Amino acid sequence: MAKSTHRPSTRKNYQHSEDPVFYTHNYGLDLQQNELYLVGREEYAFGYGEMSPEPGVEYTMANQFIKNIRMMQMHSAKPILIHMKTCGGMWEEGMAIYDAIAACPNHVTVLNYTHARSMSSLIPLAANRVAMMPHSTYMIHEGTFGFEGTQKQLRTEYFETQKSMDEMLNIYVRRLKSQGKYKAKSMDWIKSHLAKMMNDHEEYYMDAQQAVDIGFADLVFGGDGVYDWKALKAA
Repeated sequence: MAKSTHRPSTRKNYQHSEDPVFYTHNYGLDLQQNELYLVGREEYAFGYGEMSPEPGVEYTMANQFIKNIRMMQMHSAKPILIHMKTCGGMWEEGMAIYDAIAACPNHVTVLNYTHARSMSSLIPLAANRVAMMPHSTYMIHEGTFGFEGTQKQLRTEYFETQKSMDEMLNIYVRRLKSQGKYKAKSMDWIKSHLAKMMNDHEEYYMDAQQAVDIGFADLVFGGDGVYDWKALKAA
């Protein structure tokens, strides 16, 4: 009698579609709870065999997030909660994330951990609600730019960075005109004031409550000692 050539599979049969732990840790996606995780990924420093600092907002993060938020809005019309923990990063990739949030028809809340600074201070402003963890901070600055190329290319890049700077300020201004202690001021005044703040301090930091008072955030989550997750996620 010939021996069977069939071999049992050694691969584990995970039911990934029913395993929120797998998707949360590997893809930053929890369809059961309608929650996304926008966090910097760990990576090994090339040639050193050790972990490098968080790279912040970059193309891998943006690509994954765009797919995740599209999957979530097609999965359910329920409100979405985004847990954000990133040190900031690339302008172009951050604006791709910003646009994906702005285009989402679901009610979106961004909950910030550690710091919302540089690019990650802009991303939450595309959401319907911005919440700060009690010990997180908010920072705005003009950004850091680097370029290598010809003199003509340098001139072109300079004007492109100026346009990016103007758009950044416009996003901040629209937010502060709608809420916070400067909302009664004109948009020109707010823009000039923000530019002065960044120019005087280079990097202007606010604690969680200051971010709410100025208007960048809506609330400090747990600031009163109560962490009401149901209310935070509600539209």
